[in-house]
Amino acid sequence: MKRRVTSLSLSLLLILGVSLPLSSCGGSTKGEQTLRLLNWEDYIYEQDISSGYTAEDLIDQFIEYAKGYGYDNVSVIYDTTDTNETMYNELATGKSEYDLICPSDYMMQRMLAADLLEPLDMDKIPNYQNYASARIKNQLDSITAYNTVTETTESLADYAVGYMWGTLGILFNPEFKGYSDDIKAEEVFSDMQSWSVLWDEKYKGTISIKDSMRDTYAAGLMYTFDEELSELREEYENGDIDASSYNSALTEIFNRCDEDSIDLVYESLNELKKNIFGLEVDSGKQDIVTGKIGINLAWSGDAVYSIDQAEDPEEVSNPFDLYYAVPLNGVNIWFDGWVMPKLEGRSDAQVELAHLFLNFISDPVNAAQNMDYIGYTSFIAGDAILELVRDWYDIRTDLIYLNEDFDEDEDDEEYEYYDYVYYLDGSEEIEVDYSDCHFMEESDPSFNPALYGVFEDGTKAGQIGRYNERLIIPDDIEEVDLSYFFNGTLEEYGEEDMIFYSDEYLPFESEEGNICVGRQFFTQYPNEEVITRGAVMWDYGENNDLVLKMWENFKSDPLPVWAIVVFVIEIVVIVGAVIYYYAHRRHNEKVRERNKNAAG
Repeated sequence: MKRRVTSLSLSLLLILGVSLPLSSCGGSTKGEQTLRLLNWEDYIYEQDISSGYTAEDLIDQFIEYAKGYGYDNVSVIYDTTDTNETMYNELATGKSEYDLICPSDYMMQRMLAADLLEPLDMDKIPNYQNYASARIKNQLDSITAYNTVTETTESLADYAVGYMWGTLGILFNPEFKGYSDDIKAEEVFSDMQSWSVLWDEKYKGTISIKDSMRDTYAAGLMYTFDEELSELREEYENGDIDASSYNSALTEIFNRCDEDSIDLVYESLNELKKNIFGLEVDSGKQDIVTGKIGINLAWSGDAVYSIDQAEDPEEVSNPFDLYYAVPLNGVNIWFDGWVMPKLEGRSDAQVELAHLFLNFISDPVNAAQNMDYIGYTSFIAGDAILELVRDWYDIRTDLIYLNEDFDEDEDDEEYEYYDYVYYLDGSEEIEVDYSDCHFMEESDPSFNPALYGVFEDGTKAGQIGRYNERLIIPDDIEEVDLSYFFNGTLEEYGEEDMIFYSDEYLPFESEEGNICVGRQFFTQYPNEEVITRGAVMWDYGENNDLVLKMWENFKSDPLPVWAIVVFVIEIVVIVGAVIYYYAHRRHNEKVRERNKNAAG
């Protein structure tokens, strides 16, 4: 477990646009306070000047923000952990004491069942109430648990503030050199529409799966009950059942953990073992970039990282395209969120400070910092997130902000980056002034003027510009409606701004027209149809030990002979390289010594 302690001996950074949940204290102080946080590693914004992240750590920004409420002497103990189970054990055994922790959905459910959590006062977290995506929040809130102490059924709606969300899918390289020569990219795209691709022998030795009981068990469930899932999807697409009933039935299958189901999944996973390159915890996202594997069972956030790396010439010598698939018959949608553990002796000021932190990280400006740095998708919507997503993925941004004469290396603080835009009109480009195709609104100070420059008409960077209908969108660009995510959270933008145009929702569709493959934009923000077939994975409750025993048996069985041979060869190559290195260095030392003696 990593630990970092930070306090108020930091330079002031103004946080703009943050809603205030509590009344200002008028300069009064609340004494020395400590906020204790437990999160995942690399799961919050941190300053990294060399990579362009120049603002102070988000924790340090919060400390400055807390001054406005009389917390003039705050320290934050920020620890990180590696697994949900480690987090649970720390809590259940009382080894560590925290004010807020950030477990995954099923672990929040388990903690609630064990009566380990305090309810939150949602009225003190208005940013979360106002800006969390209602569609995604509702799915987290729908998770319930039977509290074995109070003997009541309770909902995470009263206990959790959503942080990040995503899907579990299949990351793949359609042109991986390790596939058989007769497998073409089109065939790979088609195969990725089903979980059965992981069991397909023609991809043998090119696949890695998660060394994670729940994630690999989920893939096993999808494969084992594929026929039932296909029939269920057909009922939904034929209109025999509505979306809610479809998702409920899908979720039931996704959470089967009775003995018979576990035995069937165990058989499926043993078949899978014969087909894979190996198990991995965190290396898969890099292994697919370096060409060790062609297919990886992946979390969406890691998939975005890998896709970015593979296409970056600074990271790989020969950039290439990776893709992410969410199979048609069902996909896991997961959530991470903040909860408050029960703790004797926690003061009212600490409780207030914890709620202040939750409100702070739920502000869209701060959520955008987090999302930009982490690479995962925030629960928070709002204007700042929409602007970030638009800058990343909307094809119109590239068309509008094209300036062929711009030289970023030119040492001129008064360059005009956005003087002109270009409309694609058939075969020709038409140059017009920026103000001709946008109308400007109030300045948004969250933008960095040094990055965005100044417009010809004197308006400053950061002002909101609308896309104009005169911009001609190429025919091969997909229209993507993300109103399901942004509805009810926007202030300066309207319904038309929730429509994006992108080439990253790829036209690899099922016969029914379901899009299930894409790149970064699709990976982070799948369309609503994907959300409908996304199932939340619950805690296994009293059957957890049965699933765990199955997993231990699965891992204890020997790997296939070919995988052992590959592993041994890799070890031999590494050892040989080390021996060669030291032998070569020793030889060079002897040569230098001999030359030195000869010169003497």
